[in-house]
Amino acid sequence: MDNDERKNIIEIWKAVVGVQQHFNEIEMKVRGLFITIVVAIAAAQGFLIEKKLSVSIGRCTILYANVMPWLGILATYLFYFVDRHWYHRLLMGSILHGGSIEQKYANEIPELALGAKISEQSPVELKNWLARKVADLVVSDERWVKQKRLHSDAKIEFFYKSIALLFFCWFVATVLFAGVLVDQQTLFEKLLKLHPPASSAVTSATP
Repeated sequence: MDNDERKNIIEIWKAVVGVQQHFNEIEMKVRGLFITIVVAIAAAQGFLIEKKLSVSIGRCTILYANVMPWLGILATYLFYFVDRHWYHRLLMGSILHGGSIEQKYANEIPELALGAKISEQSPVELKNWLARKVADLVVSDERWVKQKRLHSDAKIEFFYKSIALLFFCWFVATVLFAGVLVDQQTLFEKLLKLHPPASSAVTSATP
């Protein structure tokens, strides 16, 4: 291989790496915008709960705040689709192309090994037991299921779906403690009256 050919290959490889950086930056911007929307939804729900904006149906009062977690779940899956199934596919295409160049010229230009090294270091093992439990619930990537290692696809899945799970738990908590009133009492207060704690039952039964 002469110097001109070597330079041309390096320039092509640099162009491919530039494309990788471009799509990676887009993905980071998508995630940054997503976090901004999550914070906005949280603020909007707090406002709706504070103002007690609601609709009444008979004895029930339903706060509009109940809708916000579902908007959060919808936004989460829309961003998840754009991130993983749109831009991440393009990023992976550029990574695979860069890897093929590195593999083809590994002997002639061994310095072209950036993609391979990044791929080696990308998978992670979750040390925290709670994070592992959440990953077991939300991550469907086969490499996590079989090897318990998060690769790039699984990391994206873990990031978005764990937030979707948090939104669902948030919805349940809102409904129980603030979002639905029956005779001006929360569902949690109603449940306590139906099933009082054992100590309260014993106290009330004592003459």
